[in-house]
Amino acid sequence: MTDIHELARKYEDYMIAIRRHFHMHPELSLQEEQTSARIQEELKEMGIPFEVVGHRNVVGRTDFGKPGKRLAIRADIDALPMQEEIDSEFKSVVPGVMHACGHDVHAATLLAAAKCFTEMKDELSGTLFLCFQVAEEISGGGPQEIIEYLNGQGGVDEVIANHMTPALDPYVTSVTSGPANAGNCQWRITVRGRGGHGSRPDLSIDPIRPAAEILQKITSIPSNYHAPFLPLVISPCMIHSGTAYNIIPDECVMEGNIRYFRKGELEEVLEQMQKIASAIASASGAEARVEMIAGCVPVENTPEVTEKVVHLMEEMGLKVERPEFPGMGSDDFGYFTQAYPGCYFNFGASSDRPDAAHNLHNTKLFYEEKGFLPIVEFFVRYAADFLK
Repeated sequence: MTDIHELARKYEDYMIAIRRHFHMHPELSLQEEQTSARIQEELKEMGIPFEVVGHRNVVGRTDFGKPGKRLAIRADIDALPMQEEIDSEFKSVVPGVMHACGHDVHAATLLAAAKCFTEMKDELSGTLFLCFQVAEEISGGGPQEIIEYLNGQGGVDEVIANHMTPALDPYVTSVTSGPANAGNCQWRITVRGRGGHGSRPDLSIDPIRPAAEILQKITSIPSNYHAPFLPLVISPCMIHSGTAYNIIPDECVMEGNIRYFRKGELEEVLEQMQKIASAIASASGAEARVEMIAGCVPVENTPEVTEKVVHLMEEMGLKVERPEFPGMGSDDFGYFTQAYPGCYFNFGASSDRPDAAHNLHNTKLFYEEKGFLPIVEFFVRYAADFLK
C-alpha cells in the first residue's frame, strides 16, 4: 500500500508553487478565466480527463477501472475586490484584487491531491470527481452548475470540501456536525418618493425619513417575530440617497444581509420585511420594494460523514475542535450538502507574522504554508478509505 504521508510530501513543493501563482494572479467571481485555464492545463498534464462546466467551473474525473462508490471533492477558486497590504514575494500583482479568503490554497491543495491520485489508480475503485468551482464569493451559481453536471453523470455518494481559516494554527481543524454555516441573503430595499427643493418638503415626498424608520424596524424582526432557538441576523450595511444638501431625492436605497439556518425562514423574513417597509412607506406617501439580490442556503453537514471526517483527522494526529455553535459565515457549498451526503470543515494555517491578520476578508491575511500539506494528505486518505 502507498505511504500517503510521503506521497503528499512528494508534491508539497508543487502545491506551494501553484498556490503562489494563483495568489499572485487573483481573479474576481465569474472572471476566473486564467485561473480556470491553468487548472485545465494542470489536469491535462496529469492525464486526468475534465469538463468545463457552466461559467468556467472545471470538473476532473478519474474512473479507477473497478466498480465502486463515487466521491466529489470541491475547491472554490475566486478572489475578492480588495487591495493586498501585506508584503511577500508572491503578493497580488492585480490592483484591487486579492485572495483574502484562501481559495488559492483550496485550488492548489486539490491539484496536489490530484497528482497523488494519479499514482494510486491500482489501489482504488469507483469514481472521483475533482470540482474546481467559480464565484463562491458572490453565490454566483457555481454549485448548481456542477451539481447538474454530476447528476448527469449519475450523481455521487458523498461530497467534501475544506475552507482555510487564519483563526486556527496549522495542524488544527474545526468540524461541526449538522448545521455548520448560515444561509445568506443579500437584500435591497428601495424607497421611492418624490424629489423637490429642501425648502418645501410639503411639496415633496421625502424617501429618507421612512427609509430610516424601516431600517430600525427590520432589525427588530429577530427579537419580535422570530423564535430564539436558532440564530437569525439582519444587518443593514449600506444606505444611499441624495446628491446635495438642499435637494430632496426621489429615492433612498438600502442594502444588507440576512443570516439564517431554518428551512423556509428566509422567505418568511423577506415577507415580513416587505410588510414593514410597505406600511411605513405608505404612511409617508412613498412606496417601498424589497428584493433578494443573491444568496445561498445553509451548510448542513451529514452526521455520518462528519464522524468519518473527524475520525480520520484524529488518526492523522490533527487537533480537532468541535464548536458548540455553527458559524454565521456562509458558503455556497450548502447546495452540495443539500444534494448529497457531505461535510464542510476548516483547516488552520495561522501565521505568526506580526503584521498578519487573523480573520478572513482582510487586506493583511497571510497563511502559514506548512499548514497546507495536511489538507492534501487528508483529501488523499479520505478518498483512499472511501474508494478502496
